[in-house]
Amino acid sequence: MKGSLRGVETAFTKLAARSPALGGWGLTGVFTRYLDQGSEQATWLHAALGSATTLTEASSEVGDTDMGLGLLRMTGPKLQAAWFGTLLLATWVDFLHLVDAVLRNCPMCSVEKIFVDLHRVQGLTEPTLTDLASLDPEQVEAATTAMPELMGKLTRQFDTLQRETRATMKFGGQVIAVMQAVEMVTMISTMKMAMPRVPPSAPATLGVGLVMSSGGVMVGSRRVVSAEWVEMMRRLVQAGVISVPAVGAAVLIQGGQVTMAQAHQGLPKGVRDALGDSPEVRGMQVTGRAGAGMSDAPKHHVLPQEHREWFEQRGFKGDMDIDQFCVRLEQAHHEAIHGGGNWKLGRTWPGEWNRMIMEALREAENLAARRLTRSQVLNIVAENMKEYRVPMNFVSGRSR
Repeated sequence: MKGSLRGVETAFTKLAARSPALGGWGLTGVFTRYLDQGSEQATWLHAALGSATTLTEASSEVGDTDMGLGLLRMTGPKLQAAWFGTLLLATWVDFLHLVDAVLRNCPMCSVEKIFVDLHRVQGLTEPTLTDLASLDPEQVEAATTAMPELMGKLTRQFDTLQRETRATMKFGGQVIAVMQAVEMVTMISTMKMAMPRVPPSAPATLGVGLVMSSGGVMVGSRRVVSAEWVEMMRRLVQAGVISVPAVGAAVLIQGGQVTMAQAHQGLPKGVRDALGDSPEVRGMQVTGRAGAGMSDAPKHHVLPQEHREWFEQRGFKGDMDIDQFCVRLEQAHHEAIHGGGNWKLGRTWPGEWNRMIMEALREAENLAARRLTRSQVLNIVAENMKEYRVPMNFVSGRSR
């Protein structure tokens, strides 16, 4: 994803550096806002990937396997958001390349119409990019599941713009070289590689199906994704990092099955099996309130909030601050580990979670005669979470 994002940014830079065609247009003037949008989106994409990298490195440093997996699962929404956000941004680059070619080589094409067309495409992508940029697990999951349908709409818009440009150039008697400029953009397009052209009259699902073979997922005679890619996704799915619908959406998009809203429902059984799809896996991945039946479940701070400064001094800042280490518990369970409904009375019980965890951490620090590292703190917390049957499915506890 980092490599793909760098490629997208390079394309934006080259487009912005191009001077207007002699006596014509380019992506200048009123069109520069569309270049700026790409740069703005790239900022949060870099932040999401950086955050995922930080959490992954922290996971590898923790000795407790369950805590390590808990940290990896925290990367899931960030990875999915960056994955599909980068795909949308690459598609936006395709449109900009096409519009740039039209503005430079088709003087009889209406600049006002091109501006309106590009604005319409921007309107299609913005809601999804906003949901992905939120990094909220529920919004990210909904956005990724609906991506095949969105990519279908964008494919049609791309085709329409090409066909209208060709028609205008033929009507204006332009030379073949001018038409080739638009054709060249089509050939290098990300959409050309990832999504076969969908005619306006195409049915809701394309006629060519996906088949799981020993070499990966095939569509017709073309390999969509490799067996190695499927295996990597299978492991991430089973660990609860990436959801089956997200992987399914990616496979459908790569295979040209771009008009289906429910990605996982459109995959053949062989592909779902290869990804490790099962009721158990789906149940483990449910983090949304509605899906888990936890709409009013309180968020429990595993690392006590009143000791925030203590934890910050031991490395719990930024992507690893204590607000990231919350779990949803049933009301009764939450009250029980805090010593009952009255929190003040509960704190008098030695086994109350906040009191117990801080005593355990301070005792370990006294024995070590130095400050604990972040990984050591997490290992001790993991032991006690298992003792209190607190799941290591972390959610953000930030209200802002």
